[in-house]
Amino acid sequence: MRHADTIVAPITPPGVGAVASVRISGPEAFSIAREIFDGLPASPMTHHAYYGHFTHGDEGLMLVFQDGHGYTGEPAVEAMIHGSPASVRLLVEAALGAGARMAEPGEFTLRAFLNGTMDLSQAEAVRDTVEAQTDLQLRFANAQRSGALRSSVRAMRAQLLAALAAVEAHVDFEEELGPLDRGMVQDVADHVAREIEGWLSTERAGQVVRHGLRIALIGEPNAGKSSLLNALLGRDRAIVTPIAGTTRDTIEESVILGGIPCVLIDTAGLRETDDPIEVLGVARAQAAAANADAVWYLHDATRTPTPTPDCDLLLLTKADLVSPDAPVESGLSISAVTGQGLNRLHAWVAAQAEVAPDRACLIDARHAPLLRLALTGLNLVESTIEHDLPDDLLSVGLREAHAHLGEVIGENAAADMLTSIFSSFCIGK
Repeated sequence: MRHADTIVAPITPPGVGAVASVRISGPEAFSIAREIFDGLPASPMTHHAYYGHFTHGDEGLMLVFQDGHGYTGEPAVEAMIHGSPASVRLLVEAALGAGARMAEPGEFTLRAFLNGTMDLSQAEAVRDTVEAQTDLQLRFANAQRSGALRSSVRAMRAQLLAALAAVEAHVDFEEELGPLDRGMVQDVADHVAREIEGWLSTERAGQVVRHGLRIALIGEPNAGKSSLLNALLGRDRAIVTPIAGTTRDTIEESVILGGIPCVLIDTAGLRETDDPIEVLGVARAQAAAANADAVWYLHDATRTPTPTPDCDLLLLTKADLVSPDAPVESGLSISAVTGQGLNRLHAWVAAQAEVAPDRACLIDARHAPLLRLALTGLNLVESTIEHDLPDDLLSVGLREAHAHLGEVIGENAAADMLTSIFSSFCIGK
């Protein structure tokens, strides 16, 4: 597919920097570049950088990508200029004046997908790469961008297509070919189903790695919630005093724990009270716990044990004040003062991703329902064989699985789905 218009946008973040880059992509990319830059020869070589001056007064480099050789799969240039907001703005305006239009969010990557330089799962991985905050996020984004999911899906589709061809040939020419080898069809369906189930087992990990966890810190007043928040953040964010009920509202802060982006929610102490403000704080604490991905219940280890509400992790705080000879309660002993046990909190968060060591790539929320629909088609194949139903029903199940797997990598993506996916990209990507 080729587009009739040429688009332009900055591909580096807004703001002041040493260098900024502006991409122009489309059929008129080279002619527009020549209008705004004096260093481009008549027949520029792909993957070469040319030095010259721009019409808005700056100087810099122009990188050239011939048709089929660049990010978008179409003729493109990338201008490297000084990173002042004024220079970037004037260069974009010059390109617009020369006939380009402003790129829409994600349009460069959409064109790359439509031009066949990447599949839909790789395009999504571009977004994940740009948004990566942690080493773990970048690792899995790189794996998906390199085609790990695509390769697996294409292999599964090829196996299903071969089985489907055999089934349809025997349905149409049973007298000439003889009976269908249903064992072969069953083997293919079983193999593909196991592969799909393997990918579905990464759904939880993909959600946690990409989007992180919201963790509510709850407990009685003065249990050490605010102290733990400050200790994990490495700075004094919440007020800590010996006065019970200091925290009246929820406080949310972002932090990386165990390689996972987390939002910690400090909350008001849970207790019966007649103070109307504190009543509101307790209600907000309960709401935060109800809406969190994980709840850590903090109990002051120097106090008498109390019944523990439902939680994902019980933390026994102020371990530095507890005698070594004191009875040990079930729970994780921590100290915000000495740092005891805080490394185990990082490990606990990392374990929530449940990343299998043999998995280089993780599916995301869009892939999971499509993979389940593919499994439904394979279940129809199994049921057809188990109940000795007509062969043409095998075609229905195989075709259904093949189609839904195609949606994962965009082989038969609907226009509204593409709009939804690429609209979440930033302009310039």
